[in-house]
Amino acid sequence: MIRVITRFAVFLLVHGAVFAQPPVQFNNSQQALQQYEASTLESLMERCTATKTEHYQAPEEVRSLRNGYVDIAEQNPQTGLYSIYVFDQDKRSFTLIDGQVLNRSSRLLLRLALPRDYGRCRLVRDAQGVERLEVVHLERNYVSDAQRMQRLRKESLDLAASAPAAPQPSICQGNKPAQRSLAGRVWVDGKPLDTAACNDAQITLHERMRKLARKVHER
Repeated sequence: MIRVITRFAVFLLVHGAVFAQPPVQFNNSQQALQQYEASTLESLMERCTATKTEHYQAPEEVRSLRNGYVDIAEQNPQTGLYSIYVFDQDKRSFTLIDGQVLNRSSRLLLRLALPRDYGRCRLVRDAQGVERLEVVHLERNYVSDAQRMQRLRKESLDLAASAPAAPQPSICQGNKPAQRSLAGRVWVDGKPLDTAACNDAQITLHERMRKLARKVHER
């Protein structure tokens, strides 16, 4: 009986020590993070749909847009990150396209929520062979914001229609978003409208549209 009790006590001591050990600590070293990023990026490139385009500023959501608004955050030369905000008035939807240029030493910098993003990501290649990873966020639930965007867009169109077609000063020509990119453009019948961005009222309207489009996806 004493021998049985002794063996049971030894069993408790040994296994109790095992059970009392602290939980496994994950390795947060730079090497471990790089391995995680590399494996995640490789997995995304295998699972995401593949497509082609001429330029990062012309994704399918912009090419197919008939009426709406587009705002493009220019590509960051250090990180390769960019964002494109699209309001489609016909579909009453807000779309955010987060993208990153890929290269051999690419780190995964996109805001992802795996594995959900496997269903809304795409690998894009342009005519020069440059590859980009894009994640598309679509919002259709903000009815009041869509109505507000429609009103702002109508104000912009009305203001552009009533503005005189006089040439802008050279300082304005150099600062117009339309000459740098497609940033802050109102779409009419599938084409960006020249809304005389140097006009103070137009600039104010575009700032309000830009803030509204971004607010929808920052909630």
